[in-house]
Amino acid sequence: MSEKKEEILASETGADNKDLVVVPQSGPEREAIVRRLKLKLDLRLVPYLALLYLFNALDRGNIGNARLAGLEKGTNLKGNDFYNALSFFYFGYTISQIPNMFILKKVTPSVLVGVTMILWGVCSTSMAAAKSYSDLVATRFFMGIFEAGVGPAAPIILSFFYLRHELAWRTALFYGSSTFAGAFGGLIAYGVSKNLAHESLAPWKLLFIIEGIPTIVLGILTIFVLPNSPETLERWFVTPEEKQVAIERSRSGLNADNSLLDKRQLLAALKDYKNFFTCIIYIGLNIPLASYTSFLPTIVSEMGYTDVKAQLMTVPPYACAIVTVFAVCYSSDRTRNRGYHVAASALVACIGYILLISSNKLGANYTGACFVAMGLYPIIPLMLSWVANNNVGHIKRAVSVAMLNTFGQCFATVGTQIYKSKTAPRFFMGYGVCLAFTVVMVAFALALSFVLKRENARRDAEHGEPKELTTEEQQEAIQNGIYDSHPSFRYYC
Repeated sequence: MSEKKEEILASETGADNKDLVVVPQSGPEREAIVRRLKLKLDLRLVPYLALLYLFNALDRGNIGNARLAGLEKGTNLKGNDFYNALSFFYFGYTISQIPNMFILKKVTPSVLVGVTMILWGVCSTSMAAAKSYSDLVATRFFMGIFEAGVGPAAPIILSFFYLRHELAWRTALFYGSSTFAGAFGGLIAYGVSKNLAHESLAPWKLLFIIEGIPTIVLGILTIFVLPNSPETLERWFVTPEEKQVAIERSRSGLNADNSLLDKRQLLAALKDYKNFFTCIIYIGLNIPLASYTSFLPTIVSEMGYTDVKAQLMTVPPYACAIVTVFAVCYSSDRTRNRGYHVAASALVACIGYILLISSNKLGANYTGACFVAMGLYPIIPLMLSWVANNNVGHIKRAVSVAMLNTFGQCFATVGTQIYKSKTAPRFFMGYGVCLAFTVVMVAFALALSFVLKRENARRDAEHGEPKELTTEEQQEAIQNGIYDSHPSFRYYC
């Protein structure tokens, strides 16, 4: 290989920094290294994060299935107690968003994610011992606090290892596991209610135990297994060349700064108008999403199915959602577009709610429930990728993701209060509120996409053709406090 086609770069591949690794900077050999590296990450990092989020979503949503299995009677819930208990989860989830993002800069991702998993697994399992409304509220509140350590951190972790145009598909694989959780949750609840009912242990209690204990075990394993950064990839996992390429890719992927706490980046995130657009879109998502995951078993039951059969009938809507999550996010990465895909997905959810509102026929209602899931779930990875794509600087990106989740989860409490028992079986109020917020998503996604396209066109006219920011340009943008306003930076629209 000629010297023109290679560059000798220092790599932190051991305890000391004396190792020098010869890494080609272009050409077929470089491409082969990148392919091997991405394949290894795709087989280890992405599936493992997806497994973590599957248990995250499973433990969060199993209360809906537990309700059909006798939770309300077993804990003596009255009136709106069940809805209020749901809201307390989101209170805890909301207040811990931004603190967790700063903790992520202080400790390794494996420690933050692993420890919070253990703690929320304990909370989830403890719900089996709940005997009253106050017991249920306490466990849900603290479970919300601890669950916030995984979901918001995952897009940040993925952004350490993947480039901007590679994120949505991987984020979809991660968040797509929540749709698997919906399907598995229904199957597990069906199996428990039908086959494992016991006089001394009610089905709803057994459900919390069966789904909570594996979370604790997985949390312990995560502390030792989850990769933290390209610099800490193990020798058994990657070659020195692959590790060096991973480090270079990370630095070129808007990860050039290592500051623990940069107040300028914090303020820049808080003042960034794009974040307010994305927060409104995420509010529009979380209100129907929170209501859907918690109340789908009840909604299906009100369609005429028995409680046990209703558990099973919650599976197909999530199965439909799995397909759309992967298809939409794959298309989004290929086209490098986020806004139009968010708007199109929200329109699918709109169709679902219109079917639910306009018809009292079982087939139309069940089809509507499927359309809602197919429209809502792809928006989660799309939005998190969109925010991660368009923020330069670790702190600014982390705070922006935390803002997104904070606003979204704060308003998710609305979604837990709109399906009142007295409005069954048509739930006009709940469906109407959700339809209104899906329309908000469409409008703001298209508006933000338009604004970003116009800004990119302005920069093209003033500064020429776009290019990826170099490590030096990223550091310059951060040091000068201009971040994604750098002339060479172009937004994903």
